Amino acid sequence: MFGKSIGKIFLATLAAVIFCSMNFCEAAKKTIAVMPLENVSGYSDQRVAEIMTEQLLVAIHSSGGYTVVERTQMGTVIKEQGFQNIAADPNKATELGKLAGADYTIVGKVTMTVVGDNPTAKTASTLGNMFGLGDIGNVAGGFVDKFKSRVQMEVRFVDNTTGEIIIAKTIEGSKTGATQVEALNAACQNAAENFLKELDSVNPFRARIAEISGEDVYIDHGSQDGLRKGETLIVAREGAPIVVNGRTVGMKQTNVGKIKVVEVNSDYAVCKKQEGDIRKGDVVKRS
Repeated sequence: MFGKSIGKIFLATLAAVIFCSMNFCEAAKKTIAVMPLENVSGYSDQRVAEIMTEQLLVAIHSSGGYTVVERTQMGTVIKEQGFQNIAADPNKATELGKLAGADYTIVGKVTMTVVGDNPTAKTASTLGNMFGLGDIGNVAGGFVDKFKSRVQMEVRFVDNTTGEIIIAKTIEGSKTGATQVEALNAACQNAAENFLKELDSVNPFRARIAEISGEDVYIDHGSQDGLRKGETLIVAREGAPIVVNGRTVGMKQTNVGKIKVVEVNSDYAVCKKQEGDIRKGDVVKRS
């Protein structure tokens, strides 16, 4: 009986440690509040701002590196505070982000929206008629999208603690689609993905190879550092130190290979070797 009790206590303690570790890892993620974007592009369909906002939310959440304030929760905070035009006053947006418990706030507006015929589909159709082959665009069906869309948004990414504007850029997205709505959604998604690249550039990913087992490469950072499944990473080897004014400021690095992320956990990831001479202790970074 005594042995069984000890066993139960051990299992309960182990479960508690794992649970706390999971919560700690989750808590380590920074939280982002995405304010509803404003449409000032002149495009008649006002839903473009809503679509762009939604695509930003999805992209940031899917990255695994951040926690996103839910849209309904953000809407409740905005309604309670009685703010009307958030995009016109980024300072108020930051206040709202703080109230929602976010570390960062995204505020911005859609400044350009173009949805029209896809020039590639038009060219195919014209050539088909010239050579008496009929409308290639119609023959090809889904192979040549009929519509193309471009969107631009002005975005500010603000640190709620310091008030510092970390990112202030115009981000663009461009894609084709079988319908105008499909093309617009795809362009907004592309713009959101391009914003993530900007976010990665101000928060660069660095890790080390902790273990190698055959083609499996284990690195010591994961989702809480913004790593995403499917990414291809550069592997570099450190060499001689870089000395400036008698002080070591870094190490020279030589790229030696590439790995692809196949599994992401909170604090480590499993990758597959793609190419090169890769060793334990090598540095891993984004290209």
